[in-house]
Amino acid sequence: MPQTNVRIIKANPFNFKNEATESRLLKVAAYARVSTDSEEQEDSFDRQVSYYSNYIQSNPEWEFVKVYSDPGISGTKAESRPGFMEMMEDCRKGKINRILVKSIARFARNTVDALKYIRELKELGISVYFEAHNLDTGTSGGEVLLTILAATAEEESRTISKNIKWTYQKKFERGEFVFNYSQFLGLKKTDEGFVIVEEEAETVRRIYREFLSGGSYQQIAKGLNEDNVKTPSGRGRFSAAVIKSILTNEKYYGACIMGKTFKPDVLSKKRYKNTGQVDSYYVENALPQIVSKETWDRVQFEIKERDENRGVSNKVYGKFSSAYPFSKIIRCGCCGSLFVRNKNMRGHGKNIPCWTCSSHFYHSDSCPQKGISEESIKRAFVTVINEIAENVVELKKVVADSIRESMMNTPKFTPEQLEEEIIDLQEDMLELHKRKTKGLVSPKDYAEQGQALADKIDLKKRLLDEIKSKMILTELTAKRMTEIEEVLSTLKPTDDFNEIIFRKMVESITVNDRTKLTFKFKVGIEKTIETEIK
Repeated sequence: MPQTNVRIIKANPFNFKNEATESRLLKVAAYARVSTDSEEQEDSFDRQVSYYSNYIQSNPEWEFVKVYSDPGISGTKAESRPGFMEMMEDCRKGKINRILVKSIARFARNTVDALKYIRELKELGISVYFEAHNLDTGTSGGEVLLTILAATAEEESRTISKNIKWTYQKKFERGEFVFNYSQFLGLKKTDEGFVIVEEEAETVRRIYREFLSGGSYQQIAKGLNEDNVKTPSGRGRFSAAVIKSILTNEKYYGACIMGKTFKPDVLSKKRYKNTGQVDSYYVENALPQIVSKETWDRVQFEIKERDENRGVSNKVYGKFSSAYPFSKIIRCGCCGSLFVRNKNMRGHGKNIPCWTCSSHFYHSDSCPQKGISEESIKRAFVTVINEIAENVVELKKVVADSIRESMMNTPKFTPEQLEEEIIDLQEDMLELHKRKTKGLVSPKDYAEQGQALADKIDLKKRLLDEIKSKMILTELTAKRMTEIEEVLSTLKPTDDFNEIIFRKMVESITVNDRTKLTFKFKVGIEKTIETEIK
């Protein structure tokens, strides 16, 4: 056994902080400002500075830092106040723990600035006390204050948005709008306006056709690159990201949406995707149309369905695959897993395409259900679709009823009603703050009522987002049913497997005992058939 070796690690006294000797005083500063250089205001400014200097130094638990000041400077923009900006910099350096100020108006005349800097100070662990309002941002009442300021900022932003919207509307009437593209596949800007570049437009139409036929982003990009089709920039190669951007750009059906991104609370430097948080502007017929609105809507619905149906496919988890018509469609009736495509060696050394439960394929002990040949699945679908063709009149009635039902499924509240209710609640929040300032509401009631109003606003906003999503889904469902109705009108008995009809009609297939296949159609009906194992 080797000899034990002990090594002493010398202590470093400079790393030790003695709490008994370390200062525990709260580092307190104040901020004073007046907006003009008049004698009366100058006297007010001097009194503010003198008052806060004496007030802070008279408290034995406080360490006086400084009275930061901006005499005769407007508070509209924080950047134009050197004293204020010096104070913020010292806060970031850890020189201040608490700030005293006469009122919110002295701190910032611009609500957006006030909210921005209060939030930054809160993140730094620094509280601000507004003496005139008896409000401390470090308390529960301060949380309500932030909510009130946010509501005020939204109201200011809404007023600004209305002015911007009016300006944009006038520009739209003249055919003017922001077009931030140096190259745009299919369209070209000229002195007379936008014109379609037909060769490029056909590429766009090809992308939409292939996607609706089941092609994935990667497959479409690969096909275009193999055919040496030029990208929007005329250089490089198509990628899955480029294909998706083309499929989701509303300009290809002639519309233009302004305001796709936003800054939360009009403060953040970072922009976020706008999913209904702020106003956006939708302009129809802004550009020449390359694909129809119906085609574009169907593509968006297909994208949504693919995103919702991600799962296991050929060892690629969470990735949509549409290389085969049965990808993401067949599910095991035993364990619920998706089927994956593989090839089994059969007679004469031939590889026969088969579909097998992914759980059984990767871990045979986890599920007893084995595979079924691709040909057997195709034959089963042909049998089922021929049965439907013989009773197509009855099925068309089911589809028509589905269309009517989806259109009648209107929400209890309209988006406009909820938006008005949100505005009313925000006004109630501001009124509560005014009452608190006048001493008509106790701090406890103020905090409770403010939190209750904030919760109601949050609930209404979430309900608004939910209703908007449901309205879009209802409209797209009706369009899909109409498309299926058109397919049924031309449906005839056949001996051949039709991949296009399969993709448009079938939602899922459930396999039990390898021989029993249940087809669930997108119109809501199900049909079960037994097939031979091959």
